[in-house]
Amino acid sequence: MKKISRPTLIFGLGLDKNINVIARFISRFHFFPILGSACGLRQPIHVSDVATACKAAMESDSAKNRAYNISGAEIVSYREMVKRIFEALDIRPRFLSIPLWLFAAGMATVRLLPSFRTWSSAMVERMNHNMEFDHDEASHDFDFKPRGFVLNRDDLC
Repeated sequence: MKKISRPTLIFGLGLDKNINVIARFISRFHFFPILGSACGLRQPIHVSDVATACKAAMESDSAKNRAYNISGAEIVSYREMVKRIFEALDIRPRFLSIPLWLFAAGMATVRLLPSFRTWSSAMVERMNHNMEFDHDEASHDFDFKPRGFVLNRDDLC
């Protein structure tokens, strides 16, 4: 019996490689660079909700041999997501809007720093792409009820 979950952007407990990369950048530089309007939609899911969903799916007969999207309860723009990271860090939100060509050139320089070696222009271009997923099947089959995107200090590194 296999059950597969496909979580969206996971955050929480200071262990993720999405929200915490952004938080570390903001903590260090007190601003965040964005491309365009950073309007791509996200549906962050807390790591505890991922664990709860996996346990519930394992215990559910209706989830046998199924795959599920699991996502957070709230859909936010990339810009709003980053704004909430600023707020969780008690730092006034400051965005620096950068043209793609300039960002690509700057990225080559930033990647020389050990903390940012894994960054790429493609990662940042996704700021304007929608990445939200419906989790209605999981809600129906095993009563999946995720929380909204609320950050606190314990969720950040």
